[in-house]
Amino acid sequence: MPPLVPVIDEVISVCSIKDIDVWTVAAKHIVQFISAKQYTVIVPDAQVQMFAAVTKAPYQVKPESLFIGNLKEKIAQTLTPENQDRVGWYLQQFVKISAVLTHDDRDAVLIWDADTVPLKKLEFINSSGRFIYYKGGEYRKSYFDFIERALGLKRTQNFSFIAQSLILKVSWARELTNALAQSAQLHWVEAVLSFLDKTEPAGFAEFETLGTWIWNHHHDEILISERPWYRNGLSLVGNPLVISQWIWTGLAKYYDFISFEAWDLKGGIRNRIRRAYRRVKLGLEGKFI
Repeated sequence: MPPLVPVIDEVISVCSIKDIDVWTVAAKHIVQFISAKQYTVIVPDAQVQMFAAVTKAPYQVKPESLFIGNLKEKIAQTLTPENQDRVGWYLQQFVKISAVLTHDDRDAVLIWDADTVPLKKLEFINSSGRFIYYKGGEYRKSYFDFIERALGLKRTQNFSFIAQSLILKVSWARELTNALAQSAQLHWVEAVLSFLDKTEPAGFAEFETLGTWIWNHHHDEILISERPWYRNGLSLVGNPLVISQWIWTGLAKYYDFISFEAWDLKGGIRNRIRRAYRRVKLGLEGKFI
């Protein structure tokens, strides 16, 4: 009898009030299109009630302090004064990894960005039990400088693991955090902070670090997908709360998922030009509400 294919034990997202509108759309799509035993969104403690009011079962809403305690203060003390606005950005990365580590080693967990909406049924573990990763086009040298300092690993892949989602065995995350702890002779969170370039506004990326570790140590257990996804949802189709079902159906013909990141509309005329171009290319011009 062939071995059972692993299932996703939990989908974990981290969110805050700035993305709550997108989240109300994303949560429904995640449950519809990604099969898992459990779904959890982790939010700032003061926002738990707000998210609970707009997040329906089977989703659980949990406070971030459950996973990281008072870590925000420690991050703030580590960063330079000009990078204090990055405290929350670093914090949500530690929350994701800490939440993964609450599972048994044998479990499979999907980290899913809360501002990203799946558009169709998605598969993250194939029939042979290999874990499937989407590719990102981002490259930031500081991420790989951190990985080399902390883990001694050089970049050998020609793509990014920053692709709005990351599936992993919990044992892989534990290997990574143990390696970080051993390298610095500190708890893994303090190890990450110790290896940061304190002057760099983006000195660590959890997806890039986890992905690079998995790529180097579990290469035969993963597959890299060429399937398309789209990052600039706001500049392409606008607010996900008000676009029509016709638009969702049209987007699903071209992409597996689409992200609605808050920074997306800050590009002014460049974004407006790109939006017009993509709408024409996809045949969506004139179909928006």
